[in-house]
Formats: sequence, structure tokens, C-alpha cells
Amino acid sequence: RTERHVRLASGEAFFSVTKDAARPFIIETPAGSVRVTGTQFDVRTETASTLEVTVREGTVQVRTGEAGAPVSLTIGKMLSSGPTGVSVRTLSATELNDALAWRDGQIVFQGTPLSEALARFARYHGRGITTTPEAAGLHVGSRFSLDDLDGFLSALEVALPVKVTRDLNGTVQVSLRHEQ
Repeated sequence: RTERHVRLASGEAFFSVTKDAARPFIIETPAGSVRVTGTQFDVRTETASTLEVTVREGTVQVRTGEAGAPVSLTIGKMLSSGPTGVSVRTLSATELNDALAWRDGQIVFQGTPLSEALARFARYHGRGITTTPEAAGLHVGSRFSLDDLDGFLSALEVALPVKVTRDLNGTVQVSLRHEQ
């Protein structure tokens, strides 16, 4: 009666919360919680120790796993929390739109490690997509359709010195072209 609660164990969700100061809206994740009374924001958690919160409208308060005081975020701010600590940055209008592009079926990578880009597609498609350690650190930068896994993998082979190997069971591995 006094609070509204959601538990996000893993994944990404966009929330548009109706203002109600008497009943704050709280999202709990393994890596921390987000508390609001009315706003629009995005929450992404991939592991028990990572949390990313992006504010499109209003103000939110984020409490990370071990942090004492909550961090207040306003429009255009993004908080990232992980094993290396907590950081907050201000996004430009373009960066904010890119961060929320998944809502339109798109994903934008800007200097993203290949291993991270593949992990995002793997979660979205529910299949094993991995990379060898030698290729994992290559960087990806472009806009892709989340529904077009084959197009994404083909684009990687054109833009990077990698080859894509598909197994009969549906798993995919990306490696450097010269690897066997």
C-alpha cells in the first residue's frame, strides 16, 4: 500500500512511472535498487554485480549494492555500476537516444568490445554466441537491428578481421580470421 515494487533479476526494461509521492516505485536488481516517485527511465542489469540506469525524464535515486547513500540522477544522466565501481555521466541527446534505441528494435555500439556486443545479441536471441579471447577485445561501432542476427554477424565479418562459425546446434563463435 505504501510502495510499488518490481524485481528485475536480469535484462533491460524501460519504465514510465505515474507520479505518486505517497507510493514510491522501487525496482530491485541483484546489483542495487532504483527509487522514483514519477519519471521515465531505463534499467539494465546483466549480472549480479552490474547495473546501468538511464534517465529520460524526471529524477531517480539509485542505491548500488554496497554504497551507503543513494545517487540522485536527473534527465540525461546515466549511472553505471560494476566491479570497477560506480560512475555517472551526462549523455548528449544523441547518446540518450542511442541508449534507448532498443525500444525501437535497434542497438547502437560505440567502441564496444566485441565480447560485450556478442553477449547483448546472445541474450536477445537466447542462444550461445561467443568469441575467442584473441577476438574479444576488438571494438564494434555502428547501429544494428536487434532482430537481424545474421546481418549483424555478416557486418562483423566485413568490418573486422573475424570469421563467424555456426554450429548445427545453433551456437555461434566469432574468431580472428587467421585462427584455426
